Amino acid sequence: MSSSADKNKLHKAGGFHIEKIEVITSKGVVVDLLGILVHITFFEDIQTTSITGSCIINDMLALSTIGPIIGQEYLRMKITTSGLNEQESSYDFTENLLVVNSLTTKEDGASGNEFLILEFSTAELQRDQRTRINQSYSGSYSEIFKKIMRDHIGTKKKLYVEPSRGTKKIVFPNFSPFEAINMMKRQAVSAHDGSPTYMFFEDFKGYHFRSLSSMYAEPTIHTYKTSVPGSKPNDPVSDLSAVSEYQIQSIGDSAAAQRLGSYGSELISYDTYTRRRTTTTYNYLENFKNETHVTSGKDKSIKQFPLISATPVQGKSRMSDFPARRYFLPSANFVDSNNNYTDLTVLHDEKGRLVYNSIQSETWLQRRASQLLQLDRGITCSIKTNGNTLIDCGDVVEFNLPAVSAAKTEDNDKFDFFYRGRFLIRRIRQDFDVSARKHDSIMTLVKDSLQKELLSADESLEIEPEENDEVIEKFYINEQ
Repeated sequence: MSSSADKNKLHKAGGFHIEKIEVITSKGVVVDLLGILVHITFFEDIQTTSITGSCIINDMLALSTIGPIIGQEYLRMKITTSGLNEQESSYDFTENLLVVNSLTTKEDGASGNEFLILEFSTAELQRDQRTRINQSYSGSYSEIFKKIMRDHIGTKKKLYVEPSRGTKKIVFPNFSPFEAINMMKRQAVSAHDGSPTYMFFEDFKGYHFRSLSSMYAEPTIHTYKTSVPGSKPNDPVSDLSAVSEYQIQSIGDSAAAQRLGSYGSELISYDTYTRRRTTTTYNYLENFKNETHVTSGKDKSIKQFPLISATPVQGKSRMSDFPARRYFLPSANFVDSNNNYTDLTVLHDEKGRLVYNSIQSETWLQRRASQLLQLDRGITCSIKTNGNTLIDCGDVVEFNLPAVSAAKTEDNDKFDFFYRGRFLIRRIRQDFDVSARKHDSIMTLVKDSLQKELLSADESLEIEPEENDEVIEKFYINEQ
């Protein structure tokens, strides 16, 4: 009989064990799916409020014997994997049940078998959809977040909360809990470093209300490299770090990023109470050194550099010197009888409803917009590795892509200029192929900075066009 240490020891990268998987029907009938299970997928994303996924079963049995299944079922599940250093990890939903949101059928053209696909999410997502908040709150956004998650969502999961700055008075008129939190995240500013990049998401550790800056500051949790799996005999540890597939998704879309205000923007606010207009300019290159970036994290001794160069693009101006996007915000700022300053800056949420913003939007709005655009349009790639349930979205990993020989720099760098060093896991998909007994992790990695500086020229490289002031106006040459 093997010991517990032998049981937990990593024998094969990507191995897993399903201890339990059951569907509880709307009638309360419990059906064991283990014998007909084909595939399980989980999704995590730092821009998604809850964990979602799908479960594929081989519907060899009649649906009537399983159900009926109507999309109001629960899943009870526990999947265990072994990892490094005899660590055991599990996705345990035996108490916090998953909720089936929808179901579809799919036929395999080759075999003719019919499959049933159950789309599911964690229970908090459905509780959010059933709940409305009609009340006021006072306190910091981080404190209000904790109250909403405990009182309205009723979650018992861990909360990872970065303290936010300031005391707010806010009213939620018929908002769902997650709508309220998503509004607050756009306005929250970190009490630690003033970062305005709060995100709200769930991973397998719990729910997070924290800034990108705090994620960038995390230590590297794992290192991945492109290598041949099994290159060393019986070396599952090496296989766990091997990248079997990778795809370059973006090296940065500078044109779109500039148009959307990532590199330069202008905020014009008009105070309807004092009748004063204020203009605030944001410059990416000037502000870069004041932000936390993923390349160095908390280690300020590690150099990091912007995603664009300082080469002039028009005369002597850099790309960041052009405020390509302008924000116009009417506001009504006043001091009440108790000498309390109030800012009623008007904004709109995703549904077009008017909401009120926090004090001093000029200190955070443009910074937040720029940094979120870098998350969307920064250096991005996806990698596929042997599955590891100890890795979550929001973690920082290292990935070094070997340089193509023809593209090696003068100092003979062995790694790609852009795809090297620390990356943030923006999203991750955990695939469990039951028939193949194989667990894969597919991650989307993003970075907002470089390890080496982009070379820049002193003068603009734009070629001046030849003078030609001719204007053609006659097109209808056959008309009398």
